[in-house]
Amino acid sequence: MSAPDLGRRLDGRVAVLTGAAGGFGRAIARRLAAEGARLALWDRDVDGAARLAEALGGDALALEVDVADSASVVVAADRTRAALGPVTVLVNNAGISEGADPWEVTDDDWRRMLSINADGTFWCIRAVLADMRAARYGKIVNIGSLAAQQGRPATTPAYPASKGAVLGLTVSLARHLGPYGICVNAINPGFIRTDIHDQFSDEQLAVLAADIPLERRGEYGAKGLPEDIAGAVAFLASPDSDFVTGEFLSVNGGSRTG
Repeated sequence: MSAPDLGRRLDGRVAVLTGAAGGFGRAIARRLAAEGARLALWDRDVDGAARLAEALGGDALALEVDVADSASVVVAADRTRAALGPVTVLVNNAGISEGADPWEVTDDDWRRMLSINADGTFWCIRAVLADMRAARYGKIVNIGSLAAQQGRPATTPAYPASKGAVLGLTVSLARHLGPYGICVNAINPGFIRTDIHDQFSDEQLAVLAADIPLERRGEYGAKGLPEDIAGAVAFLASPDSDFVTGEFLSVNGGSRTG
């Protein structure tokens, strides 16, 4: 699915995209590049990020980053700034998910989910705030989850807890950073199949898919696409959303209507 031509709304902007090599990342990267952004692709899978950067062409920069390690994030931010310039768009896409019953969640499972999904989001924001405050402008787009807004089947409770933290952080920072012209919003995807779901059973996937009422292109069920998330990200990263902050944009095919 190719990105539509919307007139390069991000022409010249330096954008950091975390979790660029997998999941929603590839679709988001293609969309932001098509809209003119100069991209820094952050991922633990630096080879995957490098392949994506090569496919995008231009001056896309691939960097190996562990978002759960604040020191790794600071180094990546410095390298991005040196190579591309000050960052004014940040998309916090890096994250993990898994299916588990509450009694199956170990201490390590819980801490790992929170460290990547919640801690990592804040470390990345903190690392680029100096650039945005100096510019008196910035766009921060956090990837939350429908699971943080309602009970979801087949999902470990550690996941909505971590994404709930992301949503709380979003509204708090929107209030604190508004005076600097920085918009902070979150996108809450419903079930959109990506490689993050490879560890889910067929039964778990079927339960998630059955929750989607929207029919599109003659197909029913789990037909959300990563490009749907990319389009929402592009809107929140662009000047079209300059008076939108502290909001949650749901992209879920109507899953919250039931």
